[in-house]
Amino acid sequence: MRRSLAELRYAARQPLARAGAWASAASAVAMLAALAAWWPVHRDAAVLEERVAAKRRALADARHADELAAAYAKASREVASLEKKLAYAATQSQLVQDFARLARRHGVKIVSETYEEARGPQPSLGAELTVQGDYPALRDFVRELSALPTWSEVQEVRLESAQGSASQRGRIRIVTYRQAPAGTEKPS
Repeated sequence: MRRSLAELRYAARQPLARAGAWASAASAVAMLAALAAWWPVHRDAAVLEERVAAKRRALADARHADELAAAYAKASREVASLEKKLAYAATQSQLVQDFARLARRHGVKIVSETYEEARGPQPSLGAELTVQGDYPALRDFVRELSALPTWSEVQEVRLESAQGSASQRGRIRIVTYRQAPAGTEKPS
């Protein structure tokens, strides 16, 4: 240990070593001054970033809440619409008339149609229509089936092109749901 101290005292006598020590001390003071100037700015920037992130989260939460409220309102309207459609007790003859009216409106020809009654917890009437028309007319016909006063869902659509003609021929399978009889409802 004495030897190390002696070597340090000897090195301190050298002019280059003294200049290096003063330069190290000056650079340490400069670094401390830079740190003292940088630290508050860095802390303020971090606080500001935190505030921005909190505002973004609040905005995203508000947007999500608005989307959720809109989805709930839409679902509520659609449930009311489905209940109204379910209460509409459509007979087979009414469905035939509704499908024919819709086909005429879109320029679609119904070539044949078959109906099958299904019983169960949710009674339904299955229909298979063989239709003919150009593709846009068939597309609009299928799209507007949901606008009927009944709860009718398209189960399957098969289209085939007629050779040498712009018209399409296809089969559309539709299920129309009806309201369950009062005695078959499940208790909640």
